[in-house]
Amino acid sequence: MILLFLAWAAQAEPTIVERPLPFTAERFRLSLEYLAEHADLHPADASIDPKVVVVHWTATPSLDASWNTFESATLAGRSELQTASALNVSAHFLVDRDGTIYRLMPDNRMARHCIGLNHIAIGIENVGGGDAFPLTDAQLSANAALVRYLAENHEITHVIGHSEYRSFEGHPYFRETDPKYRTTKPDPGPEFMTKLRAQLTDLHLQGPPTPCCSP
Repeated sequence: MILLFLAWAAQAEPTIVERPLPFTAERFRLSLEYLAEHADLHPADASIDPKVVVVHWTATPSLDASWNTFESATLAGRSELQTASALNVSAHFLVDRDGTIYRLMPDNRMARHCIGLNHIAIGIENVGGGDAFPLTDAQLSANAALVRYLAENHEITHVIGHSEYRSFEGHPYFRETDPKYRTTKPDPGPEFMTKLRAQLTDLHLQGPPTPCCSP
């Protein structure tokens, strides 16, 4: 009986708190422009068909500061990204340091969070990160539960860290019209991704594509 309860608890749907970002007319317009200019895609509603989950950290120590970074429709600072689009960065989910999961936008709406994969990827941001604010065990458990939830509701094939996104270059999923538009990212770190994948082995999700698929 105990084993059955533990198995049920492991599969239980996570509690998700709704804290939506403002999806203004400007954000909608910029999202459509981004998909057209960078992925050569033209959905009428900025929708996506998720196949990949990309895990990030915010490098910001608080939930409110992280949410505030994503709130505006337009990007402030970060000139290396502004040259590509005025659309602000964002994500679908934000996980606080105590493990609370916040939904910032619908799973099937495009968010700007990962070059080349925005048209097909759900983004999970974790508050904190790096040496100053290392991600917590509560965040790890929340990410695992959230990925399970997403895999049950979408045809998810891959889970990667943001630092691993360039491994998709040459893969059919990767769409970026500007060959020079790339960044190097450290998040959320190999230790976090190793621990996360260890909790998801039964889902048989893929990680970064193998070297055979890279250019």
